[in-house]
Amino acid sequence: MILVTGGTGFVGRNIVRKLVQEEKQKVRCLVRKGGRREVLEGLDVELVEGDITSPVTLAGAMRGVDAVIHIVGIIREIPPDVTFEKIHAEGTANVVEAAKRAGVKKFVHMSAMGSRADTPSRYHTTKWAGEEAVRSSGIPFVIFRPSIICGKDDEFVNMFAQMVRQTWFLPVFNVIGSGKVKMQPIYVGDVAHCFVKAALSADIVNKTYELGGPERLSIDEMLDTIFRVMGVWKRKVHMPITAAWPMAFVMEKTCTKPMLTREQLIMLKSDNVGDITEMKRDFKLMPMRFEDAIRTYLQV
Repeated sequence: MILVTGGTGFVGRNIVRKLVQEEKQKVRCLVRKGGRREVLEGLDVELVEGDITSPVTLAGAMRGVDAVIHIVGIIREIPPDVTFEKIHAEGTANVVEAAKRAGVKKFVHMSAMGSRADTPSRYHTTKWAGEEAVRSSGIPFVIFRPSIICGKDDEFVNMFAQMVRQTWFLPVFNVIGSGKVKMQPIYVGDVAHCFVKAALSADIVNKTYELGGPERLSIDEMLDTIFRVMGVWKRKVHMPITAAWPMAFVMEKTCTKPMLTREQLIMLKSDNVGDITEMKRDFKLMPMRFEDAIRTYLQV
């Protein structure tokens, strides 16, 4: 039995689908009360209600589990209950402890490219804290650090595509920052492939992998690719990050799900790229190019 946390999310549901439909594995998903269970409809999975921030709800979910795939993460905070510290650090520690008590044999963890202890981004420092909980657990583990993940229902590409549709009549497109910061977008199907193989392979253990696509693209280059796939042309106008800071602050204070946050602005100052040599070798994977990936789902 494999337990997946975050199985109803964008990445999680792709992993669950691959485990069930292609690998014929028994899968149990930890689902919060009120979670989006409908996205797993039609899949032969066991659903168990629980919350990673509530340790007492995890023991039952771990019963009889051989491996845990821990996907839960957030990109926006909803204080005071949903914060990076509570989800990425404390929540991961709770799942790790429950897995340890249950005698789980393998722990596969979703971190993020750029995670380290000395970064100005709280998103990345709390992801690092989650990694540390996994590494120190004594459970055989695999940690993945993906760059931006693209695919049907992603937030990143679809957000820009929606903005293009809403401003179809304008010849310009506003971009926050210089547009030169580089990312290494990876297709969600390639991410799912790595997670599933890591969970099932006895040979891949106690390793940390950076996950990314074959190209290191600037934000401007990614936008140009989105424009090309959508069949539009727009001139990019860049807004300094300092000028966007007050706007992000207001959005955080007034919106339940702000389009822009100060944490995102901090992350826009640094490249998000890594070395995918080991990923390609150990998972026998030639990752999909960004344009080919978004053509599988992006509509005009």
